[in-house]
Amino acid sequence: MRCLLCGRELGKGSLRDVMIGDDPICEACRKQWKKRKIHFLLNGIRVDSDYVYNEAFASCLIQYKESRDEALKDTFLYEVKRKLKIRYRGYTLLMMPSSTEKQKERGFSHLKRMYECIGLPIMEPFEKMENLSQKGMNKEERKKMSSEIRLVNSHAVPEKIVLCDDTVTTGATLEGALSCLNRKEHSIRIYAVSANERWLKGRPLHR
Repeated sequence: MRCLLCGRELGKGSLRDVMIGDDPICEACRKQWKKRKIHFLLNGIRVDSDYVYNEAFASCLIQYKESRDEALKDTFLYEVKRKLKIRYRGYTLLMMPSSTEKQKERGFSHLKRMYECIGLPIMEPFEKMENLSQKGMNKEERKKMSSEIRLVNSHAVPEKIVLCDDTVTTGATLEGALSCLNRKEHSIRIYAVSANERWLKGRPLHR
């Protein structure tokens, strides 16, 4: 088996690669990701992340999403999936939406495939009404994006839920999903695999 990122044969490198042979990427590639426990509040709801969105993480995510390299699906949560299964036991994972156009291009739901390794119930109840990209948007444009998220069937959403995303860049998508939910009816938690370090600067962290 070879590393899905650099092609190096696993099991012939470090002791870690020999002992943990089912990690889809090698230790050298894994070390380029900046792992850090991150906790902060978004509209009063605690958000947890395990990686800083750096160049190495972004490159892998782009290869997975935009180059449609579906084999990378288990890479992102490999190190934390057991922890997440315990932390969110009894909760249903709600995926943040991609545009219909993007999902058709990829041919698969990238977030659903990414989170399946945890082994908890998954739902995709939200819909993005326009194909809006946050790149290059100013504050007002990002705020508008949050209003483009809608809940398709509110009656189907369980009481205990985790809003899930791949990365928090501006928080607009998560804010849009939160605005669709009645907080009195749900116990809500949020998890994103990574968080943008520039966006985190100056934001109070939650312990």
